Amino acid sequence: MSADANQPSRLLFAASVLAALLGAIVPLPGWLAPARPDWLALLVVYWVLRLPHGFGIFSAWLAGLLMDVLSGGVIGRHALALAVVAYAALLLRHRLAHYTLAQQAAVVFLLCAADQILAGWVQSVAGHPTQSLIFLMGSLTAAFCWPLITPASPRDRSLDGWQAVS
Repeated sequence: MSADANQPSRLLFAASVLAALLGAIVPLPGWLAPARPDWLALLVVYWVLRLPHGFGIFSAWLAGLLMDVLSGGVIGRHALALAVVAYAALLLRHRLAHYTLAQQAAVVFLLCAADQILAGWVQSVAGHPTQSLIFLMGSLTAAFCWPLITPASPRDRSLDGWQAVS
């Protein structure tokens, strides 16, 4: 067991990454597929904001590499994109703790959109360009999911480790 009872175990990290990976690859009807939330980017933002010392850039890179292997696309595209998203979330961590839930959702949209744009850029460089920007709909859906997975009150945020550790 970990030294701090409030700290999630590595098993919880692994289980949440597995759930996000499954959510990313489960088949959806064609009309609903573009609206699939960017579960992995949403999870990376959540864990980086909640426990930056337990789930950081390297963990995000590993999760992205797993997604690359599962999706069968260009190896490294999700790994690179999620590492950049984790870095940006680390930089914004202290500011986000003071934002309203709507402002946080807007930042989550931008972070998830950055993930999708970077992954799409790597895909384009590899010779498989994307035809439209409909892939950003998943980032919008992820932003709408943000209030469902994040603590709502400032009291909860301080208990969950959102405030600066001194």
